Amino acid sequence: MAAMLTLVLMLAACGEQQAPYPARQAPAGMLSEAAAIAAGWTLFKDKCATCHGRPDEGRSSRADFFQPPAPDFQESRYRTSDPAYLYWRIELGKTVEPYAGQGSVMPAWGPTLGETEIWQLVAYLRARAG
Repeated sequence: MAAMLTLVLMLAACGEQQAPYPARQAPAGMLSEAAAIAAGWTLFKDKCATCHGRPDEGRSSRADFFQPPAPDFQESRYRTSDPAYLYWRIELGKTVEPYAGQGSVMPAWGPTLGETEIWQLVAYLRARAG
């Protein structure tokens, strides 16, 4: 039993570190509306694809050298990620820990994008996940 507990704690420690983030609620229906997802795709192409996109979406070769690497959000875990967490990461980018200390280059989009636009990006990222 002790060995099992130790294994579980070690695996948890190896997982992605996630800081506490504020609770937020997406506007009703926003995360599943086709129009919101389409608007999120447009924003993603314009603001995010250089770092987070595939090469055919305009990903820069410079992004290959980011440490930590910029995810492309195609992993299934992003479909079930807490929307409030995704919103928070887009809004504040590298300006919060543990991401600032890990060398993240993600800009804070909160000063540039409105609340609706950030939720549209969240809707798209969740739809993009496999």
